[in-house]
Amino acid sequence: MFGCGGSAVSSGENTSLSSGDLIAMTDQMATAMATDVRVNQEISTAGPLTIVCEPVENQMTGEIIPRGQAEAYTARIRDLLSKKAPDRFVFVMNRDEFYDLRGKELEGVALGPAPDAVQPKYALHAVFQSLTKEDSGHRSSYYLCVYRLTDLDNRIELWSGHYEVKKVEVKGFLD
Repeated sequence: MFGCGGSAVSSGENTSLSSGDLIAMTDQMATAMATDVRVNQEISTAGPLTIVCEPVENQMTGEIIPRGQAEAYTARIRDLLSKKAPDRFVFVMNRDEFYDLRGKELEGVALGPAPDAVQPKYALHAVFQSLTKEDSGHRSSYYLCVYRLTDLDNRIELWSGHYEVKKVEVKGFLD
């Protein structure tokens, strides 16, 4: 597994982010956040971190990740940390998601306390950026995905990690 500043170069048929990138990136980010000295110091001082996941910010140039796919990048980190360290990380539903669910009139589904009753102290935010270069012989895409865990009370970044990958496709005769 890569460290917080890991990177990879791959060659193949497609220069888009793949399910393999999703797994590698989220494994790396969850591990980096869970083992970070400052994060662990904050947990030992104040108890479990109450975190809300913000929507992924898409600043990519060569492609657009649909909202559902983009949310998978923070949802998987949330799932990994919830399963491996439920006593250290508590995730709360985004207020907009709560009201969207409430508006769907779900029968028999208790949504829990209103958003004002449970206030997160931290926000997990991800920004995806890319550089794409294409000519008659090849296409290359470089992706940088930065994750930040920010204290909402004082707007101080508690943790940050990034994942980067470069993908190259060589075009064939009939492309």
